[in-house]
Amino acid sequence: MRKIKGPLMKYCFVIPFQCISPKGGVKVQAEMWKAGLEKLGHSVTMTGSWDTPEWSSFDAIIIFGYAPGVAFLAELLSKENPHLVMAPIIDPQWAGFIYKFFVKYWGAKRFLGLSSQYHDLWLARKFPCLWLVRSEEERHMVNYALEIPQDKIVKIPLHYRIPSLEGFPQKEDFCFHASRLKSANKNVPRLVEAAKKYGFNLKLAGHLMGDSERAWLNELIGDAKNIEYVGEVSENELLEYYKRAKVFAMPSLFEGVGMVALEGAAYGCEIVLTNFGAPKEYYDGRAILVDPKSVDEIGLGITKAMKEGFSQPELKNYIEANYSEEALMRELNEKIAVAIGN
Repeated sequence: MRKIKGPLMKYCFVIPFQCISPKGGVKVQAEMWKAGLEKLGHSVTMTGSWDTPEWSSFDAIIIFGYAPGVAFLAELLSKENPHLVMAPIIDPQWAGFIYKFFVKYWGAKRFLGLSSQYHDLWLARKFPCLWLVRSEEERHMVNYALEIPQDKIVKIPLHYRIPSLEGFPQKEDFCFHASRLKSANKNVPRLVEAAKKYGFNLKLAGHLMGDSERAWLNELIGDAKNIEYVGEVSENELLEYYKRAKVFAMPSLFEGVGMVALEGAAYGCEIVLTNFGAPKEYYDGRAILVDPKSVDEIGLGITKAMKEGFSQPELKNYIEANYSEEALMRELNEKIAVAIGN
């Protein structure tokens, strides 16, 4: 990857909460952006509560995600460095007007001293000079719910973080799904039920927290011979599953982007995707969309993709052309440089 022409930037990345899972979406996005910016020659420092860097030394500070206390954090950081950027990573599970109610009004901190992570995001809104979103749906939430002007919002789609794959891989007849499996939004119980009802082979990968979650998954799978939990796989193992799987399914109840589906598409998987929310923006009609609350739609969609295909290898080429690391990281840096007047 070529280094950027012009002045190099010095960034600081902050996450306003403790990351428990090593594969949490906020943490992964920050790590992806760090790697991409550093390949262009920029400097990125990732800091936490134990560190006390010289805040004023950074060209820009980016806060990833939000949590209780983010308003106080944003206020303090803005006093040390006015070049504060917010990547809120909003994965809406409600309609816009409901989300706005929680953001703008639920807490009444000014009068009652109460707050929440949503209301704290509202209180933090006046400090960043730029807001970074990953989709048009997230742009709408930031503009409508937080009342941030459009000229302060920039969309930077997420890029796929894995190496590009030469040629088209040999596929096997199974559906793959990787996620934080017990998370309610991932909708794993309906995916498993669909596999039982329609008989397709399903392989599940992902983190399970403790014995209770392992017992939950074992009970969910039961004695089904066509469903297998392959564990919390390594990066190399994950890439092999992407290469081998005919289909990647992500029938989430709500989702911001769904990086694993994007990666699966880049490695030749047919994509069966929730019709809720922003993820479908990334595929421009090249994924099979299903109602995530319908076991039959999930099952029929996966069966169709498995037997007939849908948009590969065109989808692989589309993902490679539109979501490359270099192009999107150049755009990210340029937009921030303009916002801070660099």
